[in-house]
Amino acid sequence: MNLIYDFPSPPKIFIDTTVLCGALRVDGVNRNILKAARLPKLFQPVVSRVCLFEFVRNASQGLGKGNNSVIYKSEEIEAFLQEFLRPIFDHYSHLPVNSLIGRYSVKTIMQEHRPIGDVLVELSGCNHQMVQEIASTQEMSEPLHRFDQDDFHVWITAIQEACNYILTTNHRRFPSEIGKIKRIHPSNFYEHLVNP
Repeated sequence: MNLIYDFPSPPKIFIDTTVLCGALRVDGVNRNILKAARLPKLFQPVVSRVCLFEFVRNASQGLGKGNNSVIYKSEEIEAFLQEFLRPIFDHYSHLPVNSLIGRYSVKTIMQEHRPIGDVLVELSGCNHQMVQEIASTQEMSEPLHRFDQDDFHVWITAIQEACNYILTTNHRRFPSEIGKIKRIHPSNFYEHLVNP
Protein backbone atom coordinates (compact mmCIF):
# COMPACT_ATOMS: atom_id res chain seq x y z
CA MET A 1 0.00 0.00 0.00
CA ASN A 2 1.27 3.47 -0.88
CA LEU A 3 0.74 5.98 1.94
CA ILE A 4 0.14 8.83 -0.51
CA TYR A 5 -1.33 7.57 -3.76
CA ASP A 6 -3.76 5.05 -2.24
CA PHE A 7 -5.67 7.78 -0.38
CA PRO A 8 -9.00 8.82 -1.95
CA SER A 9 -7.83 12.45 -1.71
CA PRO A 10 -4.37 13.90 -1.06
CA PRO A 11 -3.42 13.15 2.58
CA LYS A 12 -2.83 15.95 5.09
CA ILE A 13 0.75 15.94 6.30
CA PHE A 14 1.90 17.87 9.38
CA ILE A 15 5.46 19.10 8.74
CA ASP A 16 7.41 19.15 12.00
CA THR A 17 10.26 21.52 12.89
CA THR A 18 12.79 18.70 12.42
CA VAL A 19 11.93 18.55 8.71
CA LEU A 20 12.39 22.31 8.29
CA CYS A 21 15.73 22.22 10.11
CA GLY A 22 16.90 19.28 8.02
CA ALA A 23 15.90 21.06 4.82
CA LEU A 24 17.90 24.14 5.82
CA ARG A 25 21.01 22.08 6.56
CA VAL A 26 21.10 19.73 3.57
CA ASP A 27 19.80 19.73 0.02
CA GLY A 28 18.16 16.32 0.23
CA VAL A 29 14.94 14.48 1.08
CA ASN A 30 13.50 17.21 3.33
CA ARG A 31 13.94 19.92 0.68
CA ASN A 32 12.44 17.64 -1.95
CA ILE A 33 9.41 17.11 0.28
CA LEU A 34 8.99 20.89 0.68
CA LYS A 35 9.20 21.29 -3.11
CA ALA A 36 6.57 18.56 -3.55
CA ALA A 37 4.31 20.34 -1.04
CA ARG A 38 3.69 22.96 -3.74
CA LEU A 39 1.78 20.34 -5.73
CA PRO A 40 -1.65 19.93 -4.10
CA LYS A 41 -2.40 16.70 -5.96
CA LEU A 42 0.31 14.88 -3.97
CA PHE A 43 -0.45 15.94 -0.39
CA GLN A 44 -1.77 18.84 1.67
CA PRO A 45 0.97 20.29 3.89
CA VAL A 46 0.23 21.62 7.37
CA VAL A 47 2.77 23.93 9.02
CA SER A 48 2.11 25.61 12.36
CA ARG A 49 3.26 29.02 13.55
CA VAL A 50 4.81 27.35 16.61
CA CYS A 51 6.95 25.09 14.38
CA LEU A 52 8.02 28.10 12.31
CA PHE A 53 9.05 29.92 15.49
CA GLU A 54 10.97 26.82 16.69
CA PHE A 55 12.68 26.54 13.32
CA VAL A 56 13.88 30.17 13.32
CA ARG A 57 15.00 29.93 16.95
CA ASN A 58 16.86 26.65 16.41
CA ALA A 59 18.54 27.83 13.20
CA SER A 60 19.71 31.08 14.80
CA GLN A 61 21.05 29.21 17.87
CA GLY A 62 22.75 26.46 15.85
CA LEU A 63 21.75 23.24 14.11
CA GLY A 64 23.82 20.09 14.44
CA LYS A 65 25.96 18.73 17.23
CA GLY A 66 29.40 19.61 18.51
CA ASN A 67 31.86 20.77 15.87
CA ASN A 68 29.23 20.22 13.15
CA SER A 69 26.87 22.80 14.65
CA VAL A 70 26.05 25.66 12.28
CA ILE A 71 24.56 28.98 13.37
CA TYR A 72 22.55 30.54 10.55
CA LYS A 73 22.36 34.27 9.97
CA SER A 74 18.95 35.92 9.74
CA GLU A 75 19.52 36.56 6.02
CA GLU A 76 20.13 32.84 5.40
CA ILE A 77 17.02 31.88 7.33
CA GLU A 78 14.92 34.47 5.50
CA ALA A 79 16.26 33.30 2.10
CA PHE A 80 15.32 29.71 2.98
CA LEU A 81 11.83 30.74 4.09
CA GLN A 82 11.31 32.71 0.86
CA GLU A 83 12.55 29.91 -1.40
CA PHE A 84 11.00 26.88 0.25
CA LEU A 85 8.06 27.97 2.42
CA ARG A 86 6.70 31.14 0.79
CA PRO A 87 5.55 29.21 -2.34
CA ILE A 88 3.65 26.77 -0.11
CA PHE A 89 2.05 29.57 1.92
CA ASP A 90 1.15 31.47 -1.25
CA HIS A 91 -0.65 28.39 -2.59
CA TYR A 92 -2.44 27.51 0.66
CA SER A 93 -3.85 30.75 2.03
CA HIS A 94 -4.70 29.15 5.42
CA LEU A 95 -1.04 28.38 6.23
CA PRO A 96 0.67 28.61 8.63
CA VAL A 97 -1.94 27.48 11.14
CA ASN A 98 -2.29 28.53 14.75
CA SER A 99 -1.81 25.90 17.42
CA LEU A 100 -4.23 25.56 20.33
CA ILE A 101 -1.25 24.89 22.61
CA GLY A 102 2.21 26.47 22.61
CA ARG A 103 5.50 24.65 23.00
CA TYR A 104 5.58 25.11 26.77
CA SER A 105 2.18 24.58 28.33
CA VAL A 106 1.29 24.62 32.00
CA LYS A 107 -1.82 22.61 31.05
CA THR A 108 0.33 19.67 29.94
CA ILE A 109 2.88 19.91 32.74
CA MET A 110 0.11 19.79 35.35
CA GLN A 111 -1.31 16.65 33.73
CA GLU A 112 1.91 14.76 33.05
CA HIS A 113 0.84 11.69 35.07
CA ARG A 114 -2.47 11.24 33.24
CA PRO A 115 -2.72 9.03 30.13
CA ILE A 116 -1.53 10.91 27.04
CA GLY A 117 -4.74 10.02 25.18
CA ASP A 118 -6.92 11.60 27.89
CA VAL A 119 -4.91 14.83 27.87
CA LEU A 120 -4.96 15.00 24.06
CA VAL A 121 -8.71 14.50 23.96
CA GLU A 122 -9.33 17.09 26.66
CA LEU A 123 -7.09 19.81 25.21
CA SER A 124 -7.83 19.27 21.52
CA GLY A 125 -11.62 19.33 21.81
CA CYS A 126 -11.82 16.58 19.19
CA ASN A 127 -15.06 14.94 18.09
CA HIS A 128 -16.51 11.69 19.47
CA GLN A 129 -15.13 9.54 16.63
CA MET A 130 -11.60 10.87 17.16
CA VAL A 131 -11.95 10.28 20.92
CA GLN A 132 -12.71 6.60 20.22
CA GLU A 133 -9.79 6.32 17.77
CA ILE A 134 -7.35 7.85 20.24
CA ALA A 135 -8.63 5.70 23.12
CA SER A 136 -8.22 2.52 21.07
CA THR A 137 -4.46 3.02 20.60
CA GLN A 138 -2.49 1.15 23.27
CA GLU A 139 0.24 3.81 23.42
CA MET A 140 -2.36 6.44 24.32
CA SER A 141 -2.88 4.84 27.75
CA GLU A 142 0.76 5.57 28.69
CA PRO A 143 1.33 8.52 31.07
CA LEU A 144 2.09 11.80 29.30
CA HIS A 145 5.47 12.17 31.04
CA ARG A 146 6.81 9.18 29.03
CA PHE A 147 6.60 11.37 25.92
CA ASP A 148 8.29 14.66 25.03
CA GLN A 149 5.86 17.26 26.30
CA ASP A 150 7.59 19.93 24.20
CA ASP A 151 6.03 18.20 21.17
CA PHE A 152 2.49 18.29 22.55
CA HIS A 153 1.67 21.28 20.33
CA VAL A 154 2.48 19.13 17.26
CA TRP A 155 0.07 16.37 18.33
CA ILE A 156 -2.72 18.81 19.20
CA THR A 157 -2.32 20.69 15.91
CA ALA A 158 -2.29 17.46 13.91
CA ILE A 159 -5.60 16.51 15.58
CA GLN A 160 -7.01 20.01 15.12
CA GLU A 161 -6.13 19.98 11.40
CA ALA A 162 -7.32 16.37 10.85
CA CYS A 163 -3.92 15.27 9.55
CA ASN A 164 -3.19 11.77 8.30
CA TYR A 165 0.54 11.85 9.11
CA ILE A 166 3.06 13.74 11.21
CA LEU A 167 6.29 14.05 9.26
CA THR A 168 9.19 14.12 11.73
CA THR A 169 12.67 12.76 12.33
CA ASN A 170 11.92 12.80 16.06
CA HIS A 171 10.94 9.26 16.95
CA ARG A 172 12.27 9.36 20.51
CA ARG A 173 9.47 9.86 23.04
CA PHE A 174 7.05 10.66 20.21
CA PRO A 175 3.86 8.56 19.79
CA SER A 176 3.84 6.27 16.75
CA GLU A 177 0.18 7.07 16.22
CA ILE A 178 -2.58 9.21 17.65
CA GLY A 179 -5.87 7.67 16.59
CA LYS A 180 -5.52 7.38 12.81
CA ILE A 181 -2.69 9.94 12.63
CA LYS A 182 0.58 8.12 12.07
CA ARG A 183 4.11 9.35 12.64
CA ILE A 184 6.33 8.94 9.59
CA HIS A 185 10.02 9.61 8.95
CA PRO A 186 10.80 11.89 5.97
CA SER A 187 12.87 9.17 4.24
CA ASN A 188 9.95 6.71 4.39
CA PHE A 189 7.50 9.37 3.26
CA TYR A 190 9.74 10.35 0.36
CA GLU A 191 9.98 6.70 -0.75
CA HIS A 192 6.19 6.59 -1.05
CA LEU A 193 6.21 9.97 -2.80
CA VAL A 194 8.61 8.92 -5.58
CA ASN A 195 7.45 5.29 -5.95
CA PRO A 196 3.72 5.30 -6.69
